[in-house]
Amino acid sequence: MIFTEVVANINDLINLEKYHIETADITSNDLTKRIIRVTSDHGNEFGIRLHDDSSELENGSVFFIDDAHLLILSVIPEEMIVITPKDIDEMGDIAHLLGNTHKPISVENGKIKLALDPVVLNVLNHKHVKYKTEKIILNKPLKHVNLAHSHE
Repeated sequence: MIFTEVVANINDLINLEKYHIETADITSNDLTKRIIRVTSDHGNEFGIRLHDDSSELENGSVFFIDDAHLLILSVIPEEMIVITPKDIDEMGDIAHLLGNTHKPISVENGKIKLALDPVVLNVLNHKHVKYKTEKIILNKPLKHVNLAHSHE
């Protein structure tokens, strides 16, 4: 079976008890993909091919297998760098520093999160930026800031 659209997020569904639920574990990197193959906790294989550019995979994305069965995506916890700037000035400095590394990030609730990367750790240590590493479940994919520009 191939799914072409996300119908909801598990957090938005009511009457969950009326469905038989299968879950498929994915990585946060899988959230960025338009086409993936997953295997559910019941051993069933499913394809996902999103046609709508506005639709994105998230932790908890729901697909209807049939009227009584759901497939729900579950993001596997991953070791991430978490930076909590002390103020807006430090946030700006760190954002500029990380922008130069061209790594995808997530900014949420005053925290910057990005994938564990030895190059980034080296840069952060060199600039004396305080950070932690934590196992995190991302609800949405890390994003590159799209600031494409030319120098003409």
